[in-house]
Amino acid sequence: MNPNSSTSTKTGAYWTRPLVRQQLRGAFAGDRRISSAEFRDLEETASTSGVPLEHLLVDSGHIPEEDVLKVLSDITALPVVNLAEAGIDRNIVAQIAPRIAAQSNVMPVRLEAGILLLGTDNVREVTEEDRLRLLVNHPVGWLLCTRADIRESINHYYGIGLKSFLGLTGSRDAEGGMEEPGGEVEMQRVDIPGFIDEMLSEAVCAEATDIHVEPYEEDLRIRFRIDGSLSTVSLPDGIKECDRAIVSGLKVLGQMNIAEHRLPQDGRFTFEENEHSYDIRMSVLPTPHGEAVNLRILNRVTTFLTIEDLGLRPDQRDTFDRLVQRPHGIILFAGPTGSGKTTSLYAALESLNMEDRKIVTIEDPVEYQIHGITQLHVRPDIGFTFASGLRSILRHDPDVVLVGEIRDPETASIATSAALTGHLVFSTLHTNDAVSSITRLIDMGIEPYLVSSSVEGVIAQRLVRRLCMRCREPRTLSRSVLEKIPDLCPGGTADGTFYTHRGCPHCRFTGFRGRRAIFEILSMDGELMSRAASRAPTHELMDVALRQGLKTLRSSGWKLAREGQTTIEEVMRVTREEI
Repeated sequence: MNPNSSTSTKTGAYWTRPLVRQQLRGAFAGDRRISSAEFRDLEETASTSGVPLEHLLVDSGHIPEEDVLKVLSDITALPVVNLAEAGIDRNIVAQIAPRIAAQSNVMPVRLEAGILLLGTDNVREVTEEDRLRLLVNHPVGWLLCTRADIRESINHYYGIGLKSFLGLTGSRDAEGGMEEPGGEVEMQRVDIPGFIDEMLSEAVCAEATDIHVEPYEEDLRIRFRIDGSLSTVSLPDGIKECDRAIVSGLKVLGQMNIAEHRLPQDGRFTFEENEHSYDIRMSVLPTPHGEAVNLRILNRVTTFLTIEDLGLRPDQRDTFDRLVQRPHGIILFAGPTGSGKTTSLYAALESLNMEDRKIVTIEDPVEYQIHGITQLHVRPDIGFTFASGLRSILRHDPDVVLVGEIRDPETASIATSAALTGHLVFSTLHTNDAVSSITRLIDMGIEPYLVSSSVEGVIAQRLVRRLCMRCREPRTLSRSVLEKIPDLCPGGTADGTFYTHRGCPHCRFTGFRGRRAIFEILSMDGELMSRAASRAPTHELMDVALRQGLKTLRSSGWKLAREGQTTIEEVMRVTREEI
């Protein structure tokens, strides 16, 4: 069926809830995924609660939403569409009042042959259709979509927290019927706690690590940090009038002084979502136009990756395995904050976590707890630093030691001594690439011959955002870019297909979904050791490493771009030209 055909979306079939339930019963009778008794229970719940049976079938986990929508399409002749491909007309969206979309949970898509096509996640009764037709002043047609598509599209085009902002959540639903198009929001009806809950829920669903609430003179901006990048989220029109109330509500949650607006404050609270607990660390800063708030979201049940999950290429995986299996020496993980160093460190530690090895870590803070490993948390305020802690650790007969970060010459000196006396030491450095880590240790005052003798290897890494596979689009590259590809990606051809991002409900209109690590793994051996011992500058060390086959961060990133997993701009953003 053609989803762009208006004849397939006209209101020819007038359905009632009992009739839809009857049709679904016939479609799923005998389905092995759900028993007759389970179906009857869901049907009874739908009848008494008013919740559509199609929603209950999906929520119960018995039937995938795609299968339910396909059956609904078969019995109603309504097309199933992906809103990313349906072509939402912003002009039509602007003509439909936010209250209509929020209260009816529909998404206006486009006007076709005089019929307003609306996205819906369930079959609508004729009474709903007639009411909407009067409100929007157009005949109404339907397009079946997933609930996620509807939710993300409403959030994107009308703003997150729309229902709470319009006073449609909780007991406020009973305060009145639908608002006529063009009606103004009554600010006293805004459900501030509900808006905050919706904002937090959306951030958690988007796997955001931070929420930034930033008041300005003319507007309020809220941004989520997703996959390491900040994205401005859409907000309902008129939200600026509530900015102080929103900040006050957050300060109450964080147990702060709501009467204090001149000084920075810190707080924390717990947020529950889908049976998971999240620790929210909160910081408030005074600005000329109100208080700015940062919310750091910490998942209590965060799991760590294994080496297999890191995304190492086969040749890199071999080198990585050889390094972490060394009996002694220093293995450094290099990169800026947020580059995934800690994740890789824990993957390496977990691979070594066996009964015949004593592993001790000293961290700031302990991010993941691993059974079988002794983990310490530094407390500089009482004198328990990386250096003092490392001295104590060495008296506990460890085989493997993790130092969260080498920050000062004293810690670097003790770590080097530990490596030279038979311990395997893991740590991190904030350097731009693998080779720079060697010169950084020398700059800290470690003798070059000790660096070349103790450092076994350096693993530099970055995180690049992955393209959304549902909405990525091919692109044409300029000649200047194509000419660089053979050098940056040996063995590749210049006529490959590259992609760019577009944005859809699946990726929350960012064009990206998830991240992938790229690596630069330097093994210290041969000429590289002798050059390091003679204080060779960074560019000479890089020349030697490249001759020995080092795959740089940028070349690793270009391979991902050539495979269509990320964009060229994303690779350029997180890497730099080789020295």
